[in-house]
Amino acid sequence: MTGLHWNGVGKQISGTELIAPWSAQWGPTDRVAILGANGSGKSTVLSLLSGQMPPSVGVLTSDVLEADSWTRQVSWAGPNVQPPLDATGLEWVALHGALRSWRRSPWTYLDASEALWSRPLKSLSSGQRQRLQLAVAICTESPLLLLDEPCNHLDAEGQAWFHATLGAELAPAPGSARMVFVASNHHPGEVAHCQLGLSPQGDSVPLPKF
Repeated sequence: MTGLHWNGVGKQISGTELIAPWSAQWGPTDRVAILGANGSGKSTVLSLLSGQMPPSVGVLTSDVLEADSWTRQVSWAGPNVQPPLDATGLEWVALHGALRSWRRSPWTYLDASEALWSRPLKSLSSGQRQRLQLAVAICTESPLLLLDEPCNHLDAEGQAWFHATLGAELAPAPGSARMVFVASNHHPGEVAHCQLGLSPQGDSVPLPKF
C-alpha cells in the first residue's frame, strides 16, 4: 500500500521557484523529518502535503487519503494553523471534536480541570497554546499528521511532554495509516521519532541526534 506518492511536485509563486520538482513515495506508517534552515521551504512542503496549497507542477496521490476530501483528513499543527483565540481551551477542543474524530482525547495529555483551559486562548502564553494545539493535532484521528517546528515556544519540560505525547500516538488505528511529517530547523527533540530526513528539495539529509 502506498501511503503517499509525491510525484514530481514543485511550487512556484510569482515566478519564483520555492520547491523544485522532485519525487518520493512513503508507506502508511512512515515518519519523515523535513529539515532545513528558516526560509528553506519546510513550511511550503507541509502546506503542499496538507492539500491547502496546490502544487505548480506534479501531483500528490495516496491509497489512504481520498482526493476529494484530502484537507479534511489531515491533522496539522504549526504557525499557519491557529485556533479561534476568543474561545477557551475547553470550547476549542469540544468544537474540534464535533468536526473530527479523536483517536484519544487531548485531555489524556493535558489536565482539563486546570483553570487556564477555561480562559480565552488569547490570554494564554504561547507555550500553553502550543501544548494545546499539539495535543489536538496529535490526538485527531488522521492518516496524515503534519507538525511544523513543534517545539517552538516550549521549554525543556514542554519538549519532553511533546516527545512523550507523540510517541504514545504513533501507532495507526487498525486498518488505517499514521504518516507523520515534522518540519524542523535540525532540532533533535522535534524529530526524535522520525525514521528519515529530507531537505525541502527532496535530498536525503541525516537526522540530528537526540
